[in-house]
Amino acid sequence: MKNNNNIFKSIARQNGVSEEEVKREIERSIAEACKDPDAPINKIGKGKVPTPEEVMEHVMREVAKSKMS
Repeated sequence: MKNNNNIFKSIARQNGVSEEEVKREIERSIAEACKDPDAPINKIGKGKVPTPEEVMEHVMREVAKSKMS
């Protein structure tokens, strides 16, 4: 998703790191969160562990829903 790439680029720029490093850090955080089998993050995405893109898409959908309420 194009918006995801813009978000990752923006975060990278703000922190003086590469986009790949931003994604790696997010992947580490996701993996840590997924260690709890009851964590809601386990319901996101198609695989065992959601990708940064899948998590970001989920977050953006939830934000959009909350703005409509």
